[in-house]
Amino acid sequence: MTEEAVEEVVSDCMHHWVIDQPNGPTSEGTCKICGMTQEFKNSIQGSGWDRDGGQGRRARQQKKAT
Repeated sequence: MTEEAVEEVVSDCMHHWVIDQPNGPTSEGTCKICGMTQEFKNSIQGSGWDRDGGQGRRARQQKKAT
């Protein structure tokens, strides 16, 4: 193997993630089984719970109009 070759480590672990409480855009998770750590996003852009949905907006506009 040369210095230019990159060795990829493949884990056979079926991870069981324990993710820290949300505090900012990401939280760190640690596998309960193997101890591996990984960063997880606390929200997904465009998901229903992090933005005002169109149905709710329309309902409020209709209520104001009446």
